[in-house]
Amino acid sequence: MGKQPSADFDLPADGLTELRKKSTSAKAACCDCVYREDGDHGPSGKISQLRFDGVTRNGEKDTKFKAEIIIDSQSATKRIAVTTRMKSQNKTSDTARYPDTVTMSDADLQTAIARIPAAIRAAWNARPYKLKITDSKCGERTYNVEFNAILTDSSPHYTIDFINVPLSSTATDYKGITSNRSYVLPSSYTGKFNIDDSRSATKSGGPDTLEPHEYGHLLGLKDEYTDSGLDRNGCIYEFYDGTTENVGANGQLMGSMTTKTAQPLRYCLTIAYAVVAIFGKNGIRVTGLEIL
Repeated sequence: MGKQPSADFDLPADGLTELRKKSTSAKAACCDCVYREDGDHGPSGKISQLRFDGVTRNGEKDTKFKAEIIIDSQSATKRIAVTTRMKSQNKTSDTARYPDTVTMSDADLQTAIARIPAAIRAAWNARPYKLKITDSKCGERTYNVEFNAILTDSSPHYTIDFINVPLSSTATDYKGITSNRSYVLPSSYTGKFNIDDSRSATKSGGPDTLEPHEYGHLLGLKDEYTDSGLDRNGCIYEFYDGTTENVGANGQLMGSMTTKTAQPLRYCLTIAYAVVAIFGKNGIRVTGLEIL
């Protein structure tokens, strides 16, 4: 078995720069090139949310997501680097949009949220995920999947409103959602993270599950937990070989967050289909794909 990615994977900037440079000279249908796609991916349409009965589909599917995906077939250890750039906005004083939020200075907020990228990386690289990919030209190859989350103002994929609302608040925000609730709005590539949530990585000694859960939405995944108000209860996933997995409300990371890390194979599904699409754009037709 090859060297496993660190649980706190953080590909150095110069490493990313080198991979980007290599991708500019990639050739079509190449078995040892570096391919890169930075921007929109999907949706794959292979994840469907279920109605509250846990059986009938409610019409909600996996969404488009933004990320930089680099497929490195050149290195000795083949890898797929998924980088998500997030821009932080201090909305802790914006009581018009987010009632009951408590003001924090920009400096204090930046100090508080500094732990979030590492918490996301730790949760998403804990397994770690691998993709075994087969095509008629290059045969069977196995790639390590490495997730990297970055807070930056430079070419962000998502803009995140950070708020500071007590969990006791019953007010609703400008979207009509409880003000203390965190969420992602896929259509606008934006999100709202409440750092006063006890599950936030900003809380010392907390479970650090809130931002990793929301990161799953930044990858196009849906909620798996029960929500009678929105008529949803789990999801059905369709894998590349046509098999499906029906998952009701559960304690996994995309469910009620009892589990701290991304463990189910299905959580890598949107990345798997995005990789198939990138290969296809570069003249390589994938004939088999398995998430390990």
